[in-house]
Amino acid sequence: MTSVLRFFASLVLFLSATVAFAHGDEKHGGEEARPAASEVAHAQPGHDMEATGSAAISNEAVEGHDDEQAQSEGIIGVLKSLHPATVHFPIALFLMAALTELFVMSHRTPEREAAVRIMIFGGAAGGVLAALFGWIHTGLWFGGDFVMQVHRWNGMLIAVLGIAAAWIAYRASGSRAALRALLFPIAALLIVQGFMGGELAHGLNHLKL
Repeated sequence: MTSVLRFFASLVLFLSATVAFAHGDEKHGGEEARPAASEVAHAQPGHDMEATGSAAISNEAVEGHDDEQAQSEGIIGVLKSLHPATVHFPIALFLMAALTELFVMSHRTPEREAAVRIMIFGGAAGGVLAALFGWIHTGLWFGGDFVMQVHRWNGMLIAVLGIAAAWIAYRASGSRAALRALLFPIAALLIVQGFMGGELAHGLNHLKL
C-alpha cells in the first residue's frame, strides 16, 4: 500500500513539474491561488473543511458582488446608449408634419390636418424622450465645446417648442398660423441638431464640406 502511494505521489510530482515547465512563467488568472489553497488544506487536515468552506463563501461573495456591479453598469450602459435611438422619432415625425403642413396650405382637408396633429403629438413625445436620454447619456454635465453646447441646448429648445406645438394642435381653437410659426422653426432646428449630433459622433466636418 505504501509503495502504491509513493508511486502515485511520484507520478503527481512528475506531471506537475512537466506542466510547470510547459507553461513557463505564464500566469493564468487565479490558477496559482488554487494550488496554494489545496496545499494549505492538505498541510492542515484538521482545518481543511473549515478553510475550504470559508474560501468558497468568500469567493461566492466576491463573485456575487462583481455580478451585481456588472449588472448595474450594464443597465446604466444600456440607458446611456438609448439616446441615438430615440432621436430618430422626433426628427422623422416633425419633418413629416412640416411637409404635410405644406400640403395643408395648398389644399386644406380634415384628413391632412388630423395627420399633422398626430405627427406633432408623436414628435413632441419623442423630443422629450430624446432630450431625457441625452441627459442620461452625459449625466448632469454642462461642459463641452461649442458643438456640444449647441447640441445640448438646441435639443432642449426643440423639446420645449414641440410641447408648445402639441398644445396648440390639441386645442380645437388653436391658430393654424401659430402652429406653423412653431412647426417650421422646429423642422429647421432639427436639421441643425442632426448636423451637430453627427459632428459629435463622427468628428468635426464629418460631411466633408
